[in-house]
Amino acid sequence: MGYLSFDCSCKIHASGRFTSTKTDMTGSGGIAGFFRHVSRNLDKQNGCEVNHTNENIDPNRTSQNEDYYKDSNGEWQRAESSKDMENAVKKRVQYAREHGARISSKGKNDTVIARSLILAISKDSLVEHENDWKKDMVEITEKLFGSENIVSWSCHMDEENPHLHVLFVPCHETETDGKKKCSINQTKFFKSPRQLASLHRQIRKELLKRNYQIELENKDIDEVLAGYYDKSGKFHQQGLTPTQLQKISDKKMKLRMEMIKMRFKEEDLEILEKNILEMKEREKARQEEFAKEREDFRLQQTSFDNDKAALQMREYTLGLREMEVQRLEEDAEKTKKEAEKVIEICNQIISEKKHAYVEFMKFLDKEGRRLNKPLQKNIKFWCDKFRDKYFDENSREGMQIRRERLKDRDSRITYNNSDIPKTDYSIPF
Repeated sequence: MGYLSFDCSCKIHASGRFTSTKTDMTGSGGIAGFFRHVSRNLDKQNGCEVNHTNENIDPNRTSQNEDYYKDSNGEWQRAESSKDMENAVKKRVQYAREHGARISSKGKNDTVIARSLILAISKDSLVEHENDWKKDMVEITEKLFGSENIVSWSCHMDEENPHLHVLFVPCHETETDGKKKCSINQTKFFKSPRQLASLHRQIRKELLKRNYQIELENKDIDEVLAGYYDKSGKFHQQGLTPTQLQKISDKKMKLRMEMIKMRFKEEDLEILEKNILEMKEREKARQEEFAKEREDFRLQQTSFDNDKAALQMREYTLGLREMEVQRLEEDAEKTKKEAEKVIEICNQIISEKKHAYVEFMKFLDKEGRRLNKPLQKNIKFWCDKFRDKYFDENSREGMQIRRERLKDRDSRITYNNSDIPKTDYSIPF
């Protein structure tokens, strides 16, 4: 199953200033500057290539990018220059002005006239939608934010994941007595972090209706994408790429599976040890039986010279039984090696868990200093309580004793007989 990422952190103000709620960065350049970034393929084909700071951009694939704008008839047209897309934004803003929208470019009232919506799906979810995913994404944003408010989009194929930059003008229209009235107000569309998080789910539901293979429920990742408020009350928008989402999910699943495997392996070790002990006892009894039979043959050899043929036949039978014992020895040795391998894996898992614990403590220390809260101290207290309860020293010492016991089981039992050829019936434990 794939993942969807949705980011709307970039705001473009009427003054030409732009801000990002994700990075807390600000700058200037307005709509023209925005399209200078997203429409880099148009700059390249028009002889005005710009060196971008994004290290993930592959210039050799920039020519594969696409840019579209909505014309005055509401139809999508392929852009020849970034000016085409800039004019589409200005037309929508001018329409809002003509219908009563008040737009300010000063101070705290500096109106947000456009927001960039970044949508991406992990590559494995695009396998059966190579020709439709861009159209589907645009149609979904038009449904959520109003068809007239989606004025341009750019598809970037020169980065890690293919994704769209859809430009949205937050024009809110009402009609009273047949008269339209507009306002440019982003809060009409982004009312709260909870409402923003719900947009992620709405987009995923729409994609699922169109047979995209993506996750629907992903609550913990939605909370990350929705953002957070800092101590001063300022909201910070966050976003992750589909690859990052996949790594988070895979890491959680891997850790969960390793914990389950470790529990089963501990139980298997105990069962395996018991079976080996029982097997050793059975083989010891067999060895004693074989030794007794061989001793009987030795005592009877002088009195049964005339029955030499029968004795040879019995020796042949014993040879077959020796081969069976040898096979059992090999099986036991194989079982021993598998047990040692399981123990090694368990030790590796325990080591990885310790390393993850140290990294987690570092993370908590860093976040604790940032938030001025004793996160590490509080979490460490409960982690220590948990570790003391379920991973005490006695359990670890017990596992070490079992490992040493398995390593020492290399002695062999041999039988010496001067009259009968020596045969080794020992089991390698």
